[in-house]
Amino acid sequence: MELTTTETTTNVHHLHVPVANHTLTVIERDATHDPTTGHALTGSWLWDSSLVLASHLATLHHLVNNATVLELGAGATGLPGVASVACHGAARCVLTDLGPLLPCLRLNALANGLVPDLQAYVRELRWGEQLETDLRIDVVLMSDVFYDPGDMPAMAATLRGVWREDDGGGGTVGWAASESRDGVEECVEVLREEGFEVDEVDRVTRPLLRDGEQVADFAVFRLRRRQSAAATAEVDFTL
Repeated sequence: MELTTTETTTNVHHLHVPVANHTLTVIERDATHDPTTGHALTGSWLWDSSLVLASHLATLHHLVNNATVLELGAGATGLPGVASVACHGAARCVLTDLGPLLPCLRLNALANGLVPDLQAYVRELRWGEQLETDLRIDVVLMSDVFYDPGDMPAMAATLRGVWREDDGGGGTVGWAASESRDGVEECVEVLREEGFEVDEVDRVTRPLLRDGEQVADFAVFRLRRRQSAAATAEVDFTL
């Protein structure tokens, strides 16, 4: 899969990536930092697992078509969420991450033709907090979020807040993609302990976007809420 760059300025890069017979524009912005810690935010750049997830959505047309899609940890690019609308027929996406990443996230939605607050809602959201929206979330997308098991209880609390039960038309379902690395299985186990069924449904080996001579393995997971947990758990946003 080829990644092309058509325009580069000092801090901004415009990339074009193929997704499901479409070519999407991805805007990256360097030197975006967390104002609290001063650390560079790794979500500023396009990561391979987001492209793996965006492409995997082509197999989920029956779930994504006309759906309301939430992306957690969308970074500055929001590729899976944007692709859900631009390529796979979703009605709208809600793209969430830390505040400093949101301006570039809005640019990425606009660059791919998504109408603000109609097809693309961009919101600040830290894991452990509740998403403030009246929208009913059908699909949750996450890419490269399985790296620190200590973050998983907070993420699970946010997931519980948006998850809806199967009311006859199908409940919320989640999909996550991650490069195979240390910590992924530990994160998955914590989510299971938090009341979610997490199953690996696909594994992809592909060249890296920025170094085609190297390959890496990526796993795609499906997340569902265990019915017993959904019936008894209370959402706690005090983490």
